[in-house]
Amino acid sequence: MKKILLPTLTILIISCSKENTVVNNSDQLDVSPKITYDTVPIDSFGSGATSEAVMAKINAVAIKREKDSLDKIAKIEQEKLDKEKAKLEAEKAKETKNETKPDVKTEPETNP
Repeated sequence: MKKILLPTLTILIISCSKENTVVNNSDQLDVSPKITYDTVPIDSFGSGATSEAVMAKINAVAIKREKDSLDKIAKIEQEKLDKEKAKLEAEKAKETKNETKPDVKTEPETNP
């Protein structure tokens, strides 16, 4: 048993203790990607800042879109109200039509 256990343990220790050596040469450094970060801040008065005229145009477009959407909502609400009014008028017309129908009474005929 010791004959089997000792070589197995030795092989296990040797295989687990292998270290990969890291070689820092110029070939490996060229292969790795270079990471660049944009850390330049943009000044509010600098060349990358948005001018007041551009902001005014952006705001005008936003206001126009808001008005258009509000107009669409108002139009939809008005159409709903018109449909409800038409429905009520149709119901009133049916009621008045039913009420104004004269009852036809037949008078007994007299034979002379």
